[in-house]
Amino acid sequence: MSEKKRIKWKLNLFDIGLIVAAVAVVAVIAAMKLADKPAPADPNTGVPAGRIAVNYVVELEQLHEQTARMAAVGDQLYERTKREGMGVVQEVEVQEATTLTKNELEGTFQFVTVPERYNVLMKVSAQGTENDGAITLDSGLEVRAGTSVRVLGPGYYGAGYIISVERG
Repeated sequence: MSEKKRIKWKLNLFDIGLIVAAVAVVAVIAAMKLADKPAPADPNTGVPAGRIAVNYVVELEQLHEQTARMAAVGDQLYERTKREGMGVVQEVEVQEATTLTKNELEGTFQFVTVPERYNVLMKVSAQGTENDGAITLDSGLEVRAGTSVRVLGPGYYGAGYIISVERG
């Protein structure tokens, strides 16, 4: 008496586009969920796996006394040119600035004090990764002993060198 009409569904370009879009949305949501999970931490140091704690010493050279006295423990430091994070100051030591000069009379070299100038030694701690013999901080700054740096702190800046680097 009644004939049932069958609706035949044919796959077309629009349907394929909808399926691809749905799969892409699911993949993006899954990636976001996985990215939110922190990496497992090393039980000894508390540092996430694949990352290392880095302690290094920066010496800022020949600063005025007022500038040298502004450096303090707990300051967040940045590389002055690119504004890359350098870490947090753990220790500060202010010393009289010295420079190497030649004594023309005796033909020798000696260190002499520079009047009204100070050097600031700052021990800085940060997180980073080690690869290919280089230590790279989370901000992207490479840390190597002997590297020239321009440091920006809260209310002061100076130029100097990274004196030493320690892992962990």
